[in-house]
Amino acid sequence: MEFIFVCPLKRESFFSGHFEVTDNQGITVDEDGSRYLNARIRLTEPCPHCGEHHEYRANELACPFSSKERD
Repeated sequence: MEFIFVCPLKRESFFSGHFEVTDNQGITVDEDGSRYLNARIRLTEPCPHCGEHHEYRANELACPFSSKERD
């Protein structure tokens, strides 16, 4: 599975399936009653735009099931 990431340094988006889930605290419910995965996602290969290994909060990433398929 690939997620859509945004390089925080160059502000360019890219697709990658090279990531790992870390600090997984499971599903959490926020104050509005919405559920989200309380975890971090870390790239396991360098960002194609800057060469760094970025880390993101899982709930900050776009859902891969709600976007159109890429060409």
